[in-house]
Amino acid sequence: MILVRYVLKELIAPFLAALFGITFLFVVDFLVKILDNVLSKGLPASTVLEIFALNLAWMLSLSVPMAVLVSCLMAFGRLSGDQEITAVKAAGVSPFSLMRPVLLVMLLLSVLMVLFNNWILPEANHRSVELMNAVSRKKPHVFIDAGRLITQFPDVQLWVNRIDPASGTLYGVQIFEMERKGAPRIVYSDSASMDYVDNGATLMLRLRSGETHLVDPDDPSSYFRIRFFSQDLALQNVDDRLERRSRSYRSDREMPVEMMMDVVEDARAKYDTISTEAFEKRLSSLASLIQVMAGDTVVPKEIQEESPKVDSVLWRRSLQRLRTQELSTQRTTERLKNRMDGELKREAQYLVEIHKKFSTAFACFVFVLIGAPLGIMARKGGIGTGIIYSLAFFVIYWICLIGGENLADRLAISPELAMWASNIIIGTFGIFITIAMIRDRFSGDSKFFRAVRFIGRKLGSLTKRFG
Repeated sequence: MILVRYVLKELIAPFLAALFGITFLFVVDFLVKILDNVLSKGLPASTVLEIFALNLAWMLSLSVPMAVLVSCLMAFGRLSGDQEITAVKAAGVSPFSLMRPVLLVMLLLSVLMVLFNNWILPEANHRSVELMNAVSRKKPHVFIDAGRLITQFPDVQLWVNRIDPASGTLYGVQIFEMERKGAPRIVYSDSASMDYVDNGATLMLRLRSGETHLVDPDDPSSYFRIRFFSQDLALQNVDDRLERRSRSYRSDREMPVEMMMDVVEDARAKYDTISTEAFEKRLSSLASLIQVMAGDTVVPKEIQEESPKVDSVLWRRSLQRLRTQELSTQRTTERLKNRMDGELKREAQYLVEIHKKFSTAFACFVFVLIGAPLGIMARKGGIGTGIIYSLAFFVIYWICLIGGENLADRLAISPELAMWASNIIIGTFGIFITIAMIRDRFSGDSKFFRAVRFIGRKLGSLTKRFG
């Protein structure tokens, strides 16, 4: 029992340090991406902290498994480097006995991560999307970037080719605006400037040298092209209020398992309905063909006996009608098949997210099977060893996970295999090196560990170069 407490105590500090460090890297990357837009809104500090807190949920869902791997490598590497593992072996205690309490603790952590991924993470993602939508409605002009479609303005989409950084003049402006009666209006302008009116509640675009294209909503055949030298366009809902609106729609990453299973069941029910309809359409068409083949003609026998000349004409016309009917049935069947594929992809998309909640959570348990044996057999502790080994295996893990997700979304493999393949591969390898650790088959200077260190250093250099 003393040994168990000692091992767990050695694990706490590296785990917290790794968790803080990895989460800090996620936070820095997140702030670099959104800080400029958020600060330009003039938001209060409480709102900025809320944005940070809501996005901290997905950061923790990724950083916790990584911290488990790093902490196991560092803790067991230190024990091995200080010859404490050798002392334990000399006392007749297997190194696996030191791993057992860690495995149990990480299994409990995996269960907690499942609950976190299923309840806290989706709700945080949902509230984060609602908050960011409210932020985007507050002075949406700050989202105007060159070469990007701007959709933050109500009923207006804006495209700008270039922005003068000194004067703020917009060049190559294209505006797509929906009128009240549903007829779109498209405006092209060589340049435009921005002004505020109504105490900042309206953004006025001063357009120069352009054209307006529109269709008469009462007469769609009437098309108008109006050239202008100067024209003003008012964009509403540009104010200093942070207006929050409830959002009933949820994406797959904003749903717990229960809600996603409802979507999966709905997709399966629609798939069955569409497949039944497609079968009935095809069955009706095949029945007509069978009748033709059975009678060897589509012309009634009594007509053939009365007028052989008419026989040939009716025969060709009947075949033409049959061919038209078959082509129509084929097109209908293809449309139904596309709908069936759409429902299958929708089902696979949500099943992927369901299994991802469990597979990423149980990565905490799987990474112990990798981290502890590597730390013991490498005979080298410290943060350097932890980062090198962790980077190598975690990149492999996420390549398998992301690749499996893409394959499952394309219906190439099942969602279950896609999300659990990374755990199965890493876990199988972890069992292999755990057995090797028990049998003392590898040492820290073996070719295997030199190869792992080499791969880790290469991945680290690539990360610094491209990241």
